[in-house]
Amino acid sequence: MSEHLTPEFSRIVKVHELTAKKTTHDIEATAAERAALSDRFDLVGIEKLVAKLTLTVAGNGEVTVRGPLHAEITQRCVVSLEPVPETVDDEIEVLYSPHVSEDNLPSTADDLEGLSEEELMALLDQPEPLTDGEIDLGEVASQFLAISMDPYPRKEGVDIDDFAEEEEVEEKPNPFAKLAGLKEKLENKN
Repeated sequence: MSEHLTPEFSRIVKVHELTAKKTTHDIEATAAERAALSDRFDLVGIEKLVAKLTLTVAGNGEVTVRGPLHAEITQRCVVSLEPVPETVDDEIEVLYSPHVSEDNLPSTADDLEGLSEEELMALLDQPEPLTDGEIDLGEVASQFLAISMDPYPRKEGVDIDDFAEEEEVEEKPNPFAKLAGLKEKLENKN
């Protein structure tokens, strides 16, 4: 039995309840949702997370979700661990299809082993499954935030050399120096 997890930022849209072929949804994460997402993504904080997403329903039941994402986040500098503010602006575009099953998609890295580059690229172009006729716009925005933020934030003016610890090199006697000393002693005895 699989456990159903509720995302930190969830805005469910039921496709069968949409009254027009094209609808726009403005979504914004609450303070509690932003705090939970900060924990999920190991961020100092998310000050703002908004998206204006347009859903377009095609005649074959496929749904395109498209629109701008805007977030103001604070990460930790990868060098100094100091807070680094970042503004994330990205364009969301995802195609959902009722004709794609989650069972046919890879669920682990092992499922991707042995696939050719062409097969991997085809997977990237494949629509997302439209499960139970629902799309979670909040989770879509959260996932796009995760892939859009700087993976290696660095505070301006911080140089890694300033934080690198100098390794103390222990002076070890040269083993050949001992041999040279022994040779001298032996030569002096003769």
